[in-house]
Amino acid sequence: MKEKWTADFSRPEKSCFDIKPENSFNAYLEKGSLFLGMKKKSCMAWLETFRRVYTDQVIEARFRFGNFESYCATGIMFRISERGTGTTSGTFYLALISNKGYFRCDAVNNGVPRPLVGWTEAPGLSENGIHMNVIARDDHLIFILNGRWIAEVRDSSIPGGHLGFALVSYDSDEVTDDKETHISGDQALRSPLASERYTCQAWLDFLSVDSRTRTVGAMYEKWFSTEITAESRLRLAESFAALDHAGAAYDQILKAWKQREEAARSVTATYTEMRAKSELLLAARIVQKLGQFSVAEEYIDTYLSMGVTCAEEITALAEKTKILSALHKYSELADFLPAFINKIKDAPNQEQDLPALYALLGYVCQNIKDYETAANAWNTAFGLNRKNGLYAINAAAAYEIMEKTEEAMQCRLSGAKSFLREKNYPELGVLISKIPYDPEFFSDLDAALELSPDDKNLLDFAAAVEPDRIKNMPENEAPVQPEPPKPVDAEPAPPIPALKEEPANAGIMAKPSPEKKPAATKAKPKKAPAKTPKKAEVKKPETAVKKPAKAAAKPKTEKKKTAVKPVVKPEAKKGKTETKATVKKINRKK
Repeated sequence: MKEKWTADFSRPEKSCFDIKPENSFNAYLEKGSLFLGMKKKSCMAWLETFRRVYTDQVIEARFRFGNFESYCATGIMFRISERGTGTTSGTFYLALISNKGYFRCDAVNNGVPRPLVGWTEAPGLSENGIHMNVIARDDHLIFILNGRWIAEVRDSSIPGGHLGFALVSYDSDEVTDDKETHISGDQALRSPLASERYTCQAWLDFLSVDSRTRTVGAMYEKWFSTEITAESRLRLAESFAALDHAGAAYDQILKAWKQREEAARSVTATYTEMRAKSELLLAARIVQKLGQFSVAEEYIDTYLSMGVTCAEEITALAEKTKILSALHKYSELADFLPAFINKIKDAPNQEQDLPALYALLGYVCQNIKDYETAANAWNTAFGLNRKNGLYAINAAAAYEIMEKTEEAMQCRLSGAKSFLREKNYPELGVLISKIPYDPEFFSDLDAALELSPDDKNLLDFAAAVEPDRIKNMPENEAPVQPEPPKPVDAEPAPPIPALKEEPANAGIMAKPSPEKKPAATKAKPKKAPAKTPKKAEVKKPETAVKKPAKAAAKPKTEKKKTAVKPVVKPEAKKGKTETKATVKKINRKK
């Protein structure tokens, strides 16, 4: 839609706003203005227009706050692409100005806000009212407050939509530089029941939109290249940096410096004077996030050359430490760190940084193969912070390279004790097989088990290291392994029948040849059975043997399965019959 439209607040049907009060807020027309009053805190409410959709546009709005103590913000919604209802979710851009004098802009998608511009100080606001302009052209959004450029941002997530008027109430009355909280519609639904007393109020006195191409282009060119102070750009850069938008922040810093240079060409000024110390430090931090470490080093060196206080110097040297480390300038860093550590020692309230600096010195020296200095630095770091066992482990690695086995083992043991105290069981599990047996360590482990008998991680670790504990324990201290218990349910084996004593039975399954007689009974190896008793035994049951002749065929099948061993549990009666039958066959062969 290409038009110039101005809202008429004389009557509801002419305003184009869907004015519907709800429990959490009230809305109505009052003396040519649109009133919006919030009845509870930590809530956002808004009213939307209908039948008017714009993409590129220039929005002009004037609004004011009521007299109250609650902390709140009001502003314009534009490019609303999904319609909300009072306090429900939607998709739109939201430009807010707080009653504390801070501006911000969010892209809200289905009720989830994404900050585009964090809370940015907006000086010069009048208590009588706020005049806001929004220029939206493609993905470029420019914001002007009371005739002064306040911010610009690029975002293409919401291409077009209609307008709205919003009011946000906050719990806290405190304002921080960049930490104000946006309350989404979803959060509003979870708020308590509204009270009749207004927590905050705002009036929209004027609203117009011009979406004509020529107007949008003219306003865009005006505010894109001119009418912007360097200070405004630097304030926006700080806001972008707080949101971690490093590229946008650095772009604003470079534009601010360029504006100063152009303004100072006719005046005697140096390049360094165009960049303040605080700006150089901010720029150094931002370009580090962009991976431009050489540029960051240049900014820090310029910062240090401008004359700094002790606190400023320590801050800058800390940044230079990170830059040199990122550039892998280990030799330069090995020379730089000792002097920096001494400055930290002399500075008040900086002792907490010493362990990390000694650890970095150890890492640097290990990379340049100065293992003695590395081990000493790691040991010093561990001495200053006994909670970090990795310092001791790194010292052990340096000692091991120097073939100082005893020192390496002691450092590992110290690291293991630190891991145990800090309940760092994963690191401890890796280390346990590499440390010598130490009764004190395992005593500490037992004490920890007594103190925390329900700690599953500790119990799992203790069970896992028990084999290593026994393995590394001296022989005189190793526990005696108990004999495995006998099974309780097992029944005693039945006694072997007396057939074992009969020499003839031993050779039944062995199928002995005539040369090797079946007198292989181990009990009586030298005595051969007398022939006369055998004949007598064979003749006696001649008739009885005929009957079980078929039964005697069964042992023939069993002979194939077991070639040596006799039958374990034969019936006594059957055994005698089989013995006589077998002996009878042997006698016939003879």
